[in-house]
Amino acid sequence: MPAPVVFDVGALAWPALCACAAIAAIVPLWIGRFLPYQDAPQHIAAIRVLADYHTPGFAFEKWFEIDLVRSQYLGFYLPAAILARVWGPEAACRLVLSAIALALPAATWLLLRSFGRDVRLAVLSPALFHTAPLYLGFFNFVESIPATIFVIALVERELHSPRAARAALLAIAAVVLLYLHPSALALALGAAAFLAVTAGTGIRRTLRAMSAFVPAVALFAAWMVRSLFGQSSATVGSAGPHWQPLLERALDVARLGNVLAGHVDELFVALLFATWAAAALVPGRPSQPRWWRLPLLVALIGGVYFAVPESLGAAGSMHLRALPLLAALLLAMPLLAPGRLTSALLVAAVVLQLGYDAKLASAYRSFEVEAEGAQLEQILQRAEPGKRVLALVHERQSRVVQFQAYQHFGMYYQVERGGRVRRNFAELPWTPVRLRADTPVVPLPPGFGEHPEWFDAQREGADEDYLLVRGGSDAPGAPFVLKAHAGQWALYQAVR
Repeated sequence: MPAPVVFDVGALAWPALCACAAIAAIVPLWIGRFLPYQDAPQHIAAIRVLADYHTPGFAFEKWFEIDLVRSQYLGFYLPAAILARVWGPEAACRLVLSAIALALPAATWLLLRSFGRDVRLAVLSPALFHTAPLYLGFFNFVESIPATIFVIALVERELHSPRAARAALLAIAAVVLLYLHPSALALALGAAAFLAVTAGTGIRRTLRAMSAFVPAVALFAAWMVRSLFGQSSATVGSAGPHWQPLLERALDVARLGNVLAGHVDELFVALLFATWAAAALVPGRPSQPRWWRLPLLVALIGGVYFAVPESLGAAGSMHLRALPLLAALLLAMPLLAPGRLTSALLVAAVVLQLGYDAKLASAYRSFEVEAEGAQLEQILQRAEPGKRVLALVHERQSRVVQFQAYQHFGMYYQVERGGRVRRNFAELPWTPVRLRADTPVVPLPPGFGEHPEWFDAQREGADEDYLLVRGGSDAPGAPFVLKAHAGQWALYQAVR
């Protein structure tokens, strides 16, 4: 007689809690039409171009060219563009972001097992989703966070138990990291080198594990030569490296979770950290050989965070790239004592996340009202499709979320009506959607997006069909005349 199937409820409880926390983090994404993330409209517009490049009414072929060779951001855009053919670019973007939120606890679970840590700590990882990189709109980098954790976990396993199939998987995963974000590959490569040196498994296993990165590094070198060194300084930005004051850089660590107006987010981070610390300090923690490797890796990445510049050329917020990985490894670092007290504290951490995600959902509903979506839709419908638009956003800040949530809202013309909007990420060298080389545009001065008051109708407006304006009170001047006005939004048409 076959043995009855027995389900271990305790073994299922922690994956279920991870899934519960991740799903709760996803819910706010699907509330309302607009995502309150600074660069989100740029990414949604790029997805629209990739998905509907040959659609006649949008006239994308007139303004853009697709470059799938030199770009390292394909890991986000291509899956989203495929999904957009069925569900549209906005839903596609949300689907990919939802998958990222689910991947965080899965990758963290693997990391914990690889380092012999307690897998119960994985319930904390969904809290890394609603952090500053997401609200800045660094979608490609946000997607790279669970992928980087996954690669580091594979490296640790390969060092201690080499397998040909795992080495091949590691090589593929490293290449995928490049096509998500090059800084993620750099962080993973540095972490892998540290782990290889400190593993104590011998030179042969070290070389075997590190050799998996050779294809990704070769592709990265080729991308650097073709995409950056081949561009003019006007394209990539000529400004040298800039570092923040040390105190400001230190404060940014605490601001990783500061994404809402007010102090609810800061309270949540403080309570979650206190719960994690309490769980880590419960007596009865086990011992482990070479336990110090993970804490030392955390310290190393912390040093990288303080060493890299804040900006270089057109790239900004560079130091923030290290923070999510730093936080993920910090949360995974402690050796936990078994028992109910530790479990109770980690369950409390899940409850905290559920409550905070409910607050986020409420904030997203408030943002939807603040954004005046109906008024913006009314304005966009008054513009002809497939035209050239310059967005002048005087009121960039939101009263609901941090960062400049409205800075790129003009891109919704490109999402809905096609054409091309400026300032456009297609003017930068690291996206697969680029402005056509045979259709030159009037250069915009550095910082123009933050200073729309610099606009001159005869200079920046010389090759525009429309101006899409948010806030501000001054008329742009001839040849632009008011076409439509609703709420804070106004549309001006060039009459030439």
